[in-house]
Amino acid sequence: MKTLIKGFTYAFKRNIGWQDRVVRTIIGITSAIGAIYFIKINPIAAIAFAVLAIAQVGTVLLARCVICYFSKRCTITTTEKNSLTSKDIEFEK
Repeated sequence: MKTLIKGFTYAFKRNIGWQDRVVRTIIGITSAIGAIYFIKINPIAAIAFAVLAIAQVGTVLLARCVICYFSKRCTITTTEKNSLTSKDIEFEK
């Protein structure tokens, strides 16, 4: 239960690396374009694309993903870990 509460409050540390952030950015931009395209054709699809875009851009900006947290996956590379350590930025191990 403690892990569940910690995961939902985003109290956990950074857990996605730069490669994951690039992919999520591309997916977020593509989803935003899809939401704009479908706004008049199919509003339900537009809402789905918009929610996906917001989720992806949010995880990119925060560098945290609740799904990665619960699956105990950290996509930060060793080089990035060394860089974050030198800047005193905490990350999942």
